[in-house]
Amino acid sequence: MRTKANQSAAGRNITMVALANIQPSGFNPRKRFDEASLYELAESIKQQGVLQPVTVRPVTDTDRYEIVFGERRYRASVIAGMEEMPVIIAELSDETAEEMAITENLQRKDVTAVEEAAAYQKLIESGRHTVQTLAVLFGKNENYIRTRLKFTALIPEIAALLEADELTISVAAEICRYGEDIQREVYEKHLQDEGTYNSWRGLKAADVARRIEQNFTTDLQFYHFDKTECATCAHNTNNLLLFCDGGCGHCANRTCLAEMNASFLMERAVQIMRNQPTVSLCRDRYSTNETVVERLAASGYEVETLERYTAFPNFPKEPKAENFNDPERYGEARRRYEQQWADCTEQEEEISRRSETGEITVYAKIGQKEIDFCYVENVTEAQGTDGTAAAAPLSPVQKLEKQDERNKEIALERTVEDTKKQILAADITGGKFSADEEKILYFFMLSHLREEHFTTVGITEEGKRYLTDEDKMNIVANLTVKIKTIIRRDYLIANFRSAYGNNTEASLLLDFARKHMPEALTTIENEYNGVYEKRHQRIEEKKAVLLVQEKARERKVAQPEAQPQPEEIAA
Repeated sequence: MRTKANQSAAGRNITMVALANIQPSGFNPRKRFDEASLYELAESIKQQGVLQPVTVRPVTDTDRYEIVFGERRYRASVIAGMEEMPVIIAELSDETAEEMAITENLQRKDVTAVEEAAAYQKLIESGRHTVQTLAVLFGKNENYIRTRLKFTALIPEIAALLEADELTISVAAEICRYGEDIQREVYEKHLQDEGTYNSWRGLKAADVARRIEQNFTTDLQFYHFDKTECATCAHNTNNLLLFCDGGCGHCANRTCLAEMNASFLMERAVQIMRNQPTVSLCRDRYSTNETVVERLAASGYEVETLERYTAFPNFPKEPKAENFNDPERYGEARRRYEQQWADCTEQEEEISRRSETGEITVYAKIGQKEIDFCYVENVTEAQGTDGTAAAAPLSPVQKLEKQDERNKEIALERTVEDTKKQILAADITGGKFSADEEKILYFFMLSHLREEHFTTVGITEEGKRYLTDEDKMNIVANLTVKIKTIIRRDYLIANFRSAYGNNTEASLLLDFARKHMPEALTTIENEYNGVYEKRHQRIEEKKAVLLVQEKARERKVAQPEAQPQPEEIAA
């Protein structure tokens, strides 16, 4: 008997198709289907059938069909145990099918914000739509579309919270303004665990926005580089947030900020060195821009590490009349400012004079965000405390010469380092082992030469405990057969230190001893083997006793106990 749905389908030129021949489409923006509502729909289908047909399209070169829209009805029909369902077959291109699927499904209320965002993004990527055309197509304003599109930038963990309604759309809209690194930190510290003291779940969007800005962005007013580009940057919170306090704003792009700051400091340091050749570069141990220091060193500049220094005077900030209601108070502030300015100028002139006379050394100190000037008192003979004359301070020319020497050392160090990498990567297994290579080998093996052999190899200094590189080079230059043998055997002995138990080094050690000290080895082996034999004998004796006891127990189990006599029972 045909159902009402089937009768209607016949009148509308609708075809019944087996569910086995229908497959879902990847075009559907809906990825989540409420299980409870699916089972409710399945019960309805059992009673009344599928009231509205599903739109499908043929799958090329098969007898199957792909759903364009109506996947929820299809899933419910499967649950209901239906064998076939009504469909409308349409010949559609991929592009048309995709657009129809997305458009139809986005009209439904149960589409999540994340699914909606992905659908809008897909339509834009197709090249057939813009934000403006999507706004017209779906009856939304352009800001709504743009906000939804930003949800595609959410990390999966936060997107999952939004889909599960554990995060509001307005909060997600604030979070998605920031990059992946900040989102990740926000999630791990404040959203991952619900109910903790530092959880941000349940907060209003404005509160979340304020906390992200305070905790995960950097106030640009504390940086001194040119911030013209920052004013229009998408990572400036003045452009990220709907409400902002003005000013420079906060930066949400840590990588860009660090690079802008480092480039500024690098340029300023190089400029100081060009304009003031008597000034040296320095850093302290606790507050410096390591990136800048590394770049300066790579460019040939020496950056000293200072433990103690005296900072240059800080010039006062000029007062402005518009900040004072009382002209008299402004006049007082102005006079105080001029006096402080004069004092600072006098101090700087004194610093310049002392620098020219060699009493102090002036430095440009590399900080985190700025380069400040400081100075160090030069030590004189009169300042020596150990009774000896202290070294005279270096002149500016001597400092430059010292820096030049260091630059040459750096060039050699890096040449060695890169050559080392090349040697480790190169295939040099071919060819004969040369005499020069043999000398190099003995040089390294000399590190294990024992003190008792120093005299034999030509080291006559009394009490010498170790060999210098110069000593090793002299020995290598005068190698004899005997000296080679001593070096090699001391090297072997040194490596026998890792011998233990029955490892390979132990086996090699015994072979060596068997050749060069057989009597001593025999004595040692006899001693410990004798101890072993005694212990072995005791163990064998204990084993024999245990075996006897075990056999006795076995005989007892094999022989049943005699039955008691009647008089024994009576007793």
